[in-house]
Amino acid sequence: MGAHHPIFLFRHGETVWNAEKRAQGHLDSPLTATGREQARIMGEGLARELKRLGYAPSEVIVRSSPLGRVRETLVIAAQAAGLAHETADFDHRLREMSWGDWDGLNGQEIEARWPGEMAVRRQAKWHYLPPNGENYIMAVERAQTALDDIVAVAADRPVAVFAHGGIGRVLRGLFVRAPQDEILDMDQPQDAFFRLHGGAIERLS
Repeated sequence: MGAHHPIFLFRHGETVWNAEKRAQGHLDSPLTATGREQARIMGEGLARELKRLGYAPSEVIVRSSPLGRVRETLVIAAQAAGLAHETADFDHRLREMSWGDWDGLNGQEIEARWPGEMAVRRQAKWHYLPPNGENYIMAVERAQTALDDIVAVAADRPVAVFAHGGIGRVLRGLFVRAPQDEILDMDQPQDAFFRLHGGAIERLS
Protein backbone atom coordinates (compact mmCIF):
# COMPACT_ATOMS: atom_id res chain seq x y z
CA MET A 1 0.00 0.00 0.00
CA GLY A 2 1.33 3.44 -0.93
CA ALA A 3 1.52 6.45 1.37
CA HIS A 4 -1.90 7.53 2.59
CA HIS A 5 -3.78 9.09 5.45
CA PRO A 6 -5.21 6.76 8.11
CA ILE A 7 -8.22 4.57 7.43
CA PHE A 8 -10.43 3.90 10.46
CA LEU A 9 -12.48 0.70 10.25
CA PHE A 10 -15.57 0.11 12.40
CA ARG A 11 -17.99 -2.76 12.91
CA HIS A 12 -21.59 -1.94 13.86
CA GLY A 13 -22.60 -2.15 17.52
CA GLU A 14 -24.38 -5.15 19.01
CA THR A 15 -27.75 -5.93 17.41
CA VAL A 16 -30.80 -7.85 18.62
CA TRP A 17 -29.79 -10.79 16.40
CA ASN A 18 -26.18 -10.67 17.62
CA ALA A 19 -27.53 -11.05 21.14
CA GLU A 20 -29.73 -13.96 19.96
CA LYS A 21 -26.76 -15.52 18.08
CA ARG A 22 -28.57 -15.35 14.74
CA ALA A 23 -26.81 -15.07 11.38
CA GLN A 24 -27.57 -11.65 9.91
CA GLY A 25 -25.81 -11.46 6.56
CA HIS A 26 -27.86 -9.22 4.27
CA LEU A 27 -30.85 -9.22 6.62
CA ASP A 28 -31.03 -6.79 9.50
CA SER A 29 -31.99 -6.21 13.11
CA PRO A 30 -31.76 -3.02 15.17
CA LEU A 31 -29.01 -2.14 17.62
CA THR A 32 -29.55 -3.05 21.26
CA ALA A 33 -29.06 -0.45 24.02
CA THR A 34 -25.57 -1.93 24.42
CA GLY A 35 -24.97 -1.54 20.68
CA ARG A 36 -25.99 2.12 20.71
CA GLU A 37 -23.65 2.74 23.64
CA GLN A 38 -20.81 0.94 21.81
CA ALA A 39 -21.39 3.17 18.77
CA ARG A 40 -21.25 6.32 20.92
CA ILE A 41 -18.06 5.24 22.71
CA MET A 42 -16.35 4.33 19.41
CA GLY A 43 -17.32 7.75 18.04
CA GLU A 44 -15.77 9.42 21.06
CA GLY A 45 -12.66 7.29 20.58
CA LEU A 46 -12.42 8.41 16.96
CA ALA A 47 -12.75 12.06 18.05
CA ARG A 48 -9.80 11.62 20.44
CA GLU A 49 -7.73 9.84 17.79
CA LEU A 50 -8.39 12.54 15.18
CA LYS A 51 -7.41 15.24 17.68
CA ARG A 52 -4.23 13.35 18.56
CA LEU A 53 -3.28 13.08 14.88
CA GLY A 54 -4.17 16.69 14.11
CA TYR A 55 -7.19 16.12 11.85
CA ALA A 56 -10.44 18.06 11.95
CA PRO A 57 -13.50 15.76 11.90
CA SER A 58 -14.74 17.68 8.84
CA GLU A 59 -11.73 16.37 6.88
CA VAL A 60 -12.81 12.73 7.23
CA ILE A 61 -14.43 11.00 4.26
CA VAL A 62 -17.07 8.43 5.30
CA ARG A 63 -17.67 5.11 3.53
CA SER A 64 -20.37 2.78 4.81
CA SER A 65 -22.26 -0.43 4.26
CA PRO A 66 -25.86 0.41 3.29
CA LEU A 67 -27.36 -2.08 5.77
CA GLY A 68 -29.53 -0.67 8.54
CA ARG A 69 -27.47 -1.77 11.53
CA VAL A 70 -24.41 0.00 10.12
CA ARG A 71 -26.37 3.14 9.21
CA GLU A 72 -27.66 3.25 12.80
CA THR A 73 -24.12 2.84 14.18
CA LEU A 74 -22.78 5.46 11.77
CA VAL A 75 -25.28 8.15 12.83
CA ILE A 76 -24.52 7.67 16.55
CA ALA A 77 -20.72 7.41 16.12
CA ALA A 78 -20.61 10.33 13.67
CA GLN A 79 -22.51 12.58 16.08
CA ALA A 80 -20.08 11.68 18.86
CA ALA A 81 -17.05 12.28 16.61
CA GLY A 82 -18.35 15.33 14.75
CA LEU A 83 -18.20 13.62 11.34
CA ALA A 84 -20.25 14.92 8.42
CA HIS A 85 -22.13 11.65 7.91
CA GLU A 86 -24.82 13.24 5.69
CA THR A 87 -22.31 13.00 2.84
CA ALA A 88 -21.44 9.34 3.54
CA ASP A 89 -20.95 7.15 0.50
CA PHE A 90 -22.97 3.92 0.94
CA ASP A 91 -21.16 1.10 -0.85
CA HIS A 92 -22.86 -2.27 -1.42
CA ARG A 93 -19.41 -3.92 -1.54
CA LEU A 94 -19.11 -3.22 2.20
CA ARG A 95 -22.22 -5.25 3.07
CA GLU A 96 -21.77 -8.26 5.32
CA MET A 97 -21.11 -11.66 3.82
CA SER A 98 -24.46 -13.30 3.10
CA TRP A 99 -25.42 -16.60 4.70
CA GLY A 100 -28.09 -16.95 1.99
CA ASP A 101 -30.91 -19.22 3.21
CA TRP A 102 -29.31 -19.17 6.69
CA ASP A 103 -29.71 -15.39 7.16
CA GLY A 104 -31.89 -14.78 10.21
CA LEU A 105 -31.46 -18.27 11.68
CA ASN A 106 -29.58 -19.45 14.76
CA GLY A 107 -27.29 -22.48 14.92
CA GLN A 108 -29.99 -24.86 16.14
CA GLU A 109 -32.38 -23.82 13.36
CA ILE A 110 -29.68 -24.25 10.71
CA GLU A 111 -28.72 -27.67 12.11
CA ALA A 112 -32.37 -28.78 12.12
CA ARG A 113 -32.93 -27.83 8.47
CA TRP A 114 -29.48 -28.64 7.08
CA PRO A 115 -28.16 -31.45 9.33
CA GLY A 116 -24.37 -31.63 9.48
CA GLU A 117 -23.75 -28.60 7.26
CA MET A 118 -22.50 -26.37 10.11
CA ALA A 119 -19.81 -28.97 10.85
CA VAL A 120 -18.88 -29.12 7.15
CA ARG A 121 -18.53 -25.33 7.12
CA ARG A 122 -16.28 -25.37 10.19
CA GLN A 123 -13.91 -27.75 8.36
CA ALA A 124 -13.67 -25.61 5.22
CA LYS A 125 -14.75 -22.13 6.28
CA TRP A 126 -12.96 -20.26 3.48
CA HIS A 127 -14.52 -22.25 0.63
CA TYR A 128 -17.85 -23.32 2.15
CA LEU A 129 -20.84 -21.82 0.35
CA PRO A 130 -24.06 -21.66 2.38
CA PRO A 131 -27.15 -22.28 0.21
CA ASN A 132 -27.70 -19.13 -1.90
CA GLY A 133 -25.05 -17.34 0.17
CA GLU A 134 -21.43 -16.23 -0.15
CA ASN A 135 -18.11 -17.74 0.81
CA TYR A 136 -14.89 -15.94 1.67
CA ILE A 137 -13.60 -16.25 -1.91
CA MET A 138 -16.57 -14.22 -3.17
CA ALA A 139 -16.29 -11.73 -0.30
CA VAL A 140 -12.58 -11.14 -1.03
CA GLU A 141 -13.41 -10.25 -4.63
CA ARG A 142 -15.72 -7.37 -3.71
CA ALA A 143 -13.77 -6.33 -0.61
CA GLN A 144 -10.56 -5.92 -2.64
CA THR A 145 -12.15 -3.51 -5.10
CA ALA A 146 -13.75 -1.57 -2.22
CA LEU A 147 -10.42 -1.42 -0.37
CA ASP A 148 -8.58 -0.23 -3.48
CA ASP A 149 -11.06 2.64 -3.78
CA ILE A 150 -10.79 3.48 -0.06
CA VAL A 151 -6.96 3.56 -0.21
CA ALA A 152 -7.16 5.83 -3.27
CA VAL A 153 -9.42 8.25 -1.36
CA ALA A 154 -7.06 8.09 1.65
CA ALA A 155 -4.27 9.46 -0.52
CA ASP A 156 -5.90 12.86 0.07
CA ARG A 157 -7.85 12.61 3.34
CA PRO A 158 -8.48 10.27 6.27
CA VAL A 159 -11.33 7.80 5.75
CA ALA A 160 -13.77 6.28 8.25
CA VAL A 161 -15.25 2.97 7.07
CA PHE A 162 -18.34 1.55 8.78
CA ALA A 163 -18.97 -2.11 8.00
CA HIS A 164 -19.42 -5.56 9.57
CA GLY A 165 -17.53 -8.33 11.36
CA GLY A 166 -16.92 -10.77 8.51
CA ILE A 167 -16.26 -8.30 5.71
CA GLY A 168 -14.28 -6.15 8.17
CA ARG A 169 -11.76 -8.88 8.86
CA VAL A 170 -11.49 -9.55 5.12
CA LEU A 171 -10.67 -5.86 4.58
CA ARG A 172 -8.08 -5.93 7.37
CA GLY A 173 -6.57 -9.16 6.05
CA LEU A 174 -6.29 -7.81 2.52
CA PHE A 175 -4.71 -4.59 3.82
CA VAL A 176 -1.80 -6.50 5.42
CA ARG A 177 -1.87 -9.37 2.89
CA ALA A 178 -2.57 -11.89 5.64
CA PRO A 179 -2.97 -15.61 4.81
CA GLN A 180 -6.45 -17.15 4.86
CA ASP A 181 -6.14 -18.86 8.24
CA GLU A 182 -5.03 -15.60 9.89
CA ILE A 183 -8.01 -13.73 8.42
CA LEU A 184 -10.39 -16.39 9.76
CA ASP A 185 -8.83 -16.03 13.23
CA MET A 186 -9.11 -12.23 13.36
CA ASP A 187 -11.43 -10.87 16.05
CA GLN A 188 -14.61 -8.97 15.23
CA PRO A 189 -15.06 -6.50 18.11
CA GLN A 190 -18.10 -4.27 18.50
CA ASP A 191 -16.49 -2.07 21.16
CA ALA A 192 -13.22 -1.27 19.36
CA PHE A 193 -12.15 -0.04 15.94
CA PHE A 194 -8.99 -0.24 13.86
CA ARG A 195 -6.55 2.20 12.31
CA LEU A 196 -5.09 0.99 9.02
CA HIS A 197 -2.00 2.97 8.14
CA GLY A 198 1.48 2.42 6.70
CA GLY A 199 0.85 -1.27 6.01
CA ALA A 200 -0.01 -1.94 9.67
CA ILE A 201 -3.21 -2.28 11.72
CA GLU A 202 -3.70 -0.96 15.24
CA ARG A 203 -6.72 -1.81 17.41
CA LEU A 204 -8.18 1.21 19.23
CA SER A 205 -10.56 0.63 22.13
